[in-house]
Amino acid sequence: MPNGYVYSEQSLSMFVVFFECCPQFTLRRTQLFPSRKVHETMRMTLFAAAAAAGTLAMGQGNQNWTATDINGTSHSIQSYLQQDKTVLVDLSAHWCPPCWAWHKSGIMEKLYHEFGPEGTDDLMILFIDGSSNPPSNINLLNGVGSGTQGNWTLGTNYPIIGPAGQGQLVANNYDFPGFPTLFLHCPGAPAGVEIQRSATWSSFFASWRNGCGAPFNNGVNDATLLKLDNTTICPGENPKVELYNMGSAALTSVRVEMRQGNTLLQTVNWTGNLPRWQSTMVEFDQLNVVSGTTYTATVSLPNGVVDDHEPGLSEDYTYTIAPIAELATVHLQFRTDNYASESSWKLFDSNNNQVAQNGSLANATTYDHWWNLNPNECYRFDLYDGYGDGICCAYGNGFFRLRSNGTLMAEGGQFGGLATTYFKTGTAVGIAENVLDGGLGLFPNPTSGMVTVQFDLPAAGTLNIEVRNILGGVITQRLHVATVGSQQTTLDLSDLANGSYLISFYADGMSASRKLTIAR
Repeated sequence: MPNGYVYSEQSLSMFVVFFECCPQFTLRRTQLFPSRKVHETMRMTLFAAAAAAGTLAMGQGNQNWTATDINGTSHSIQSYLQQDKTVLVDLSAHWCPPCWAWHKSGIMEKLYHEFGPEGTDDLMILFIDGSSNPPSNINLLNGVGSGTQGNWTLGTNYPIIGPAGQGQLVANNYDFPGFPTLFLHCPGAPAGVEIQRSATWSSFFASWRNGCGAPFNNGVNDATLLKLDNTTICPGENPKVELYNMGSAALTSVRVEMRQGNTLLQTVNWTGNLPRWQSTMVEFDQLNVVSGTTYTATVSLPNGVVDDHEPGLSEDYTYTIAPIAELATVHLQFRTDNYASESSWKLFDSNNNQVAQNGSLANATTYDHWWNLNPNECYRFDLYDGYGDGICCAYGNGFFRLRSNGTLMAEGGQFGGLATTYFKTGTAVGIAENVLDGGLGLFPNPTSGMVTVQFDLPAAGTLNIEVRNILGGVITQRLHVATVGSQQTTLDLSDLANGSYLISFYADGMSASRKLTIAR
């Protein structure tokens, strides 16, 4: 997927030079400000233009600058490099939608937590608001004022540089096509170079290591623990931690301990064969956690020896217990953003078997799905975004909502490349519980085509109606916006051939079916 840029006034001059000298390339000024994604051909043309004009070279100055962040802390990029750290500079602008989408993906926070000063201490990340018009200020970064995309400081664990001209000072050291652009700096290199964004933190980290691997070479035996992307566990399950191998040797054994405060709860002597840059889950099978309580896990003795790199040997985990559905029937309401081709979802059972997935998706469209699942079983719902910016809210107001019996269990839309939700199903729908089934009627039956549906709902919502043939195949699907109480709607099935059909109805965790005969 091609990356998107919003081009600054500063970057326009290099394109003007090229287009004047090379008239075979024509491009309107408005085309230099794509709101999201630049077609790959256009992007490569612009880079070729910049290279031909001699403006894309990364100047020597970008490896030696000092600036002050919003907390008053001074940052010298050369100082970090002299500590054998690698530095990533995120050149963004507070008004830039693609910058905001990348920022909200959480990839930078994840890498800084795992491998920055809070973790293995191998890297530094610096966010730069390089906007010159309007210039950066603390209110805009806090999401206050016209033009800003939101609160850039909320949840950001790495330094932010921008106000008082500091962001422009840094940006002026770089030649770059537009916002956002990421520069990777390596110890001993003459200058920082651009690195492309990725949809997941692991793929971006792999690109980072490939471009600047030396700072991550901390020894032969080097185990660490990663923060879990999702700490939700189903009722009755045991907690797990994620073990990661940063050593050059395969990891075959390690001691993993879990504590609450100073109290040791369980020790797991893990064995296996974990290659470098790979992870595995370690389960504490004797531990039942309390939701919202913080636990601390530590690793030691990788391959039976002292760890070669001390930072990153512990991680805090706060687990939450997955919601329990009221029934075994679950309703998914899913709305796409303006780039539906990037989105997909899958549903997995407790054995990691896929039991449902999306079909064809259209932009800015709402879909309703009802699943009749196994009772008292844990399920995982995965929502993917190929661009890595979720489905809300810069490019449409996409969302997902999971309900059972009308009760909301989970919802969301703002995430990176993957959002994972766990839930446990309740008991099967009983006759007394299923108001829809108890009050459902079809008449006339048999019918020549027009059918009146009488039904009752305990709450307003959407009634999903599926017409199936005798083999179970869905012939048509229709949605009806329903109110609370007893009501009716009309189905026109005049286009169907004579025969028997099964009409299924779904609403807020309830389901009911009736056989219908068409005869003329």
